[in-house]
Amino acid sequence: MVSEDPWKKLVDGMIDSVVKLPLIARGAESELHLGAYGGIKAVFKYRRPKPYMDPRLDAMLRRSRTVKEAKVLLHAFSEGVSVPRLLAVYPTLYLLVMEYVEGPRMKEVLEGHVDTSKACSLAKSAAAILAKLHLIGIAHGDPTTSNFIVSPRGLVLIDFGLAEYTSDIEDYAVDIHLFRRASLSTHAAISGILTDCFTRGYREQMGNEADPILRRAEEIELRGRYVEERRTVWGAGR
Repeated sequence: MVSEDPWKKLVDGMIDSVVKLPLIARGAESELHLGAYGGIKAVFKYRRPKPYMDPRLDAMLRRSRTVKEAKVLLHAFSEGVSVPRLLAVYPTLYLLVMEYVEGPRMKEVLEGHVDTSKACSLAKSAAAILAKLHLIGIAHGDPTTSNFIVSPRGLVLIDFGLAEYTSDIEDYAVDIHLFRRASLSTHAAISGILTDCFTRGYREQMGNEADPILRRAEEIELRGRYVEERRTVWGAGR
């Protein structure tokens, strides 16, 4: 009888301990648990296995994505971008440990009775954070109002699971487009204010480098409108 691999037993035990912590969010590929690390209130981000995928490929992807996200977070934090502090990374456990950022999501604040000046200030802060990220060659991939925390220390950008190192202005423009689209779909009543203030904040932080990115974001929006119009025409003719 072959005894169980002690390393696997240890790893499984550690993962089991993490997933027993209170669950605070679950996404397509990972789940967030709340706990403590070294006496600090922390978020444990665990990338779950995908049972439909080849186990070796699944393990490789989960490990590489965990490492990449850790590198991006560490780089952004070291450059003064307002992101959670990385506390630890365990590639073989597919696990990141980050400081817990206190506060509501920007989405929740904007859904409340917020005045226009506060909404504008938040949008400009979000734009400044995103611009700083772009200036160091990182595209976030999902900068919606759900991924900004309004904390006592100011706005903090979270969830770097889709972040990429890139110098392509298309990737930066997609970030801009995603924020604008989220503003329109989630905060329709103040979307104009959010979009205008976001654009101003982005320009202030990026300087002249903002112009080609913002132009590309407009092109992406026009492409989306064209596709939607074509779908409407096709649908009407059926």
